[in-house]
Amino acid sequence: MQSLNRPKISIKRDPSDWIIEIAGALFMLLMIGLPIYYYNQLPDTIPSHFNALGEPDAYSKKTSIWTLPIVGLFTYISLFVLNGYPHIFNYPTEITEDNAERQYRIATKLLRTMNLVIAAGFAYITYSTIQAAFGNQMGLGTWFLPLFLLSIFGTTGIYLYSAFRKKS
Repeated sequence: MQSLNRPKISIKRDPSDWIIEIAGALFMLLMIGLPIYYYNQLPDTIPSHFNALGEPDAYSKKTSIWTLPIVGLFTYISLFVLNGYPHIFNYPTEITEDNAERQYRIATKLLRTMNLVIAAGFAYITYSTIQAAFGNQMGLGTWFLPLFLLSIFGTTGIYLYSAFRKKS
């Protein structure tokens, strides 16, 4: 297995890494805190699915408000822990002693950023579900899905560009 031959280097967080980590954690707290705060006020039936235009197209019992925070928390913790082992990631280039630190730094920033984007998206969906249940909002909005996908694919594109770019 190639990853066993890769250098195991501890990548220190720079200030932007800390900002991304803190922002992601705040979105996680929001995603969990909103249902805790509003749960007793929610109607018995709430939106549980949204179509591509961001409109509610399925409804469930209010206990379904916990699905996204549970999945989001599991995803967040998993990516956070995985980020401590960059030598086991898949890379678009061969990892050598010379490029390991740079490639690991770029890859760990990718995972941190993805974690932030996912946490922010899940927090927004949770917020919008609550607002739609109260009748204050019609759904996620038509802009949500394109913006979320652009964030995911844009982050991946920036990573790939950085990973393939020759060190100057």
